[in-house]
Amino acid sequence: MLEKFLKDSEFASMMHRNIYDLLNLLIQKDIQFDILVSTKFVSFTPELPQEIKANFNPSVILFSLAGYSLSSVEISKDEIKFEAGFGPDNFASVVNIPIGAIIRISIDENPILINFATFIPSDPKTKQERSKQIFLNNPKNRDIFKGQ
Repeated sequence: MLEKFLKDSEFASMMHRNIYDLLNLLIQKDIQFDILVSTKFVSFTPELPQEIKANFNPSVILFSLAGYSLSSVEISKDEIKFEAGFGPDNFASVVNIPIGAIIRISIDENPILINFATFIPSDPKTKQERSKQIFLNNPKNRDIFKGQ
């Protein structure tokens, strides 16, 4: 029962909104904070060198947003991105994290939000297929995709 609820799309949407709202509030108030995220959903631009990535925990990464990283934060409806330096040479990269992949937000090592929802990234092909299906539900549109 619990596992089913944690995967529920309404619950995930509620958690997503709470995380998004809290991140915006922290940034607006210029409060330093940490986010714990699922490693597999984090991307870096440019990609980090393998010797730096090898030091990451395979399941979670903790990012501390303070100073320049905090001032560089950009939040959209679906993701947070910020600039950070990694390794002894402070290799610069932009970190991209889906909002739903954030597991915990903390201030001074004190959790202020824990996300229990199971994050399932949306597949663009699935969205496109759903959109196409909705379009095809109208009989007038069915001839458009004949032969495809």
